[in-house]
Amino acid sequence: MPSKSMATSTFKVLHLDCQSCAMVMEGICEDTAGVTKAEVNSGKRIIVVEHEESVTPTALKQALDAEGYPVEVLTTPL
Repeated sequence: MPSKSMATSTFKVLHLDCQSCAMVMEGICEDTAGVTKAEVNSGKRIIVVEHEESVTPTALKQALDAEGYPVEVLTTPL
């Protein structure tokens, strides 16, 4: 079976109050089917998400926004 094509999306975190919030955001993304890794960089206020190409940045943004963690898409997969 061929491996799935992977992509990386980067989001600007609009509100990041503490490390616990960062961990929750990572969990929201990682609980999304097709996501392999999510990592918040608190200093840069970004979250980088590695995912299958079938997962759209819009879907990830909506998942985070719905839980009260608004983000803006900075980069989208090619």
